[in-house]
Amino acid sequence: MRKKLALSFVLLLVAGLVIGCGADSQWEDGTYQASAEGYNDDILLEVVISGGEIAEINILEHSETPGIAETAFDAVIPAIIENQSTDVDSVSGATLTSDAVVAAVEKALEEAEK
Repeated sequence: MRKKLALSFVLLLVAGLVIGCGADSQWEDGTYQASAEGYNDDILLEVVISGGEIAEINILEHSETPGIAETAFDAVIPAIIENQSTDVDSVSGATLTSDAVVAAVEKALEEAEK
């Protein structure tokens, strides 16, 4: 009897975990704009959420140093999308630009939170 009760409890617990993990994503689908201060001025970007995931990040406006900014954009943006997180490394030599992209994406994701 105890084994059946323990097994029932474990199955109920596992079912609860599975249902909880399958819950809706934390972000609502849509396009969200935000900006953050970079090296020279604000970086304005948009984050596209599709299917509850970060699908695209597009730089709309910036005044960062040509060449250096693209190095940061080309590394940080794909890393955020791949990891579905802003917990990514900055680009050496373009730290302020990298950090601005991360900060702006975080602001956009706050708007997208359900």
